[in-house]
Amino acid sequence: MSIGIEKHIVLYRSERFFSAFPSVVTLPSGDVLLAFRRAPDHRWLFGEPVEDQLNAVDHVHFRSHVAQRRFTSALEPIGDAQSLPTHPEAGDQDANLFVHSSGRLLQQGFLWYPVTIETANRLKEEGRQVLMSEHYGAGYVFWGGYVRTSNDEGATWSDYIELPLNEAGDVAGGPYAYGSVAVRGRMAERDDGTLVFAGYTAGPRGDSKQRTRFFKSLDRGDSWQMTPDVLLDDSMNLQEPAMVAWPNNNLTVFHRTTDNEDRLVISTGPALDRMSEPTSVDVVGHPYDPLILPDGRLFLVYGYRHKPMGVRARIVSSLDELATAPEIIIRDDSPSRDTGYPSATLLSDGRILVAYYIADNKGIRGIEGTILNVT
Repeated sequence: MSIGIEKHIVLYRSERFFSAFPSVVTLPSGDVLLAFRRAPDHRWLFGEPVEDQLNAVDHVHFRSHVAQRRFTSALEPIGDAQSLPTHPEAGDQDANLFVHSSGRLLQQGFLWYPVTIETANRLKEEGRQVLMSEHYGAGYVFWGGYVRTSNDEGATWSDYIELPLNEAGDVAGGPYAYGSVAVRGRMAERDDGTLVFAGYTAGPRGDSKQRTRFFKSLDRGDSWQMTPDVLLDDSMNLQEPAMVAWPNNNLTVFHRTTDNEDRLVISTGPALDRMSEPTSVDVVGHPYDPLILPDGRLFLVYGYRHKPMGVRARIVSSLDELATAPEIIIRDDSPSRDTGYPSATLLSDGRILVAYYIADNKGIRGIEGTILNVT
């Protein structure tokens, strides 16, 4: 097995927007669709960005939305980025994409509900969870996960399909205030066309440990059920789970973690109710995006926020090889720790495109990509 980095390309960057958390898929037509979280970046109002702003982070904004940009199979852009329809009350956070075997396109993510400082303070007095920071503006309440679908390769989209609440209702921890989940990571399709994906949430009030919950759809994403299955490790928080279905139809979940030295945690099994206990693997980084290659090998790509910062990957035939497989350094030149969140897709010519967000030398976050040849 050999892998070669062909080139790095800029997929989208604008000084007027903070662009992050990309997802990229190859459409049935062969074109490539990129989706990403985009929100106004106010620094342009003050002139040229300066070096001490390289680590300026703006991950929550009341005008945050999902944008998409289409490319030909040769990765030539087809027009500029376009905003997907926005939620009337809340701002989008993540832009995960998935193509069902039927050709239907899905986008899943979660929302933040912006509130005034007066409302934020009152909610905190009542013991409610509100994300507040001077940098963020006023306050934000976690507003839950959703899915939407497209039957025309992203030309039009359904309304937001809100995910069901968990049986405990209100939850504790983080900024989570309602009984749904945060969603960041690839969904998977079973042999029968059933769609499954994972989200992360805290437990009932008094239990802030983050755990993984699962959703499934039997109708190509028109409706969703929260399953009773839970993955939990009392020693750490499980976050930003991504899923993959192997050629033998087994499922594996890849978690970002805290309190675990930034190491990968996996769980695998033939069904959601038969998943193994979360197991730590000696792979450092976050979050993870798993892509099954045509020969059945796994291409696992992840962000790396330790010096030198950037994006890394491994290729394995089985999970047993993950910890010892050679690490492929895709980028190690990020000027900021705020980088990564890679997403991979197999192009129609057999090459791999990895998309991620990264700052330029002015600190402007944009979406870049790397084309890889794998043999």
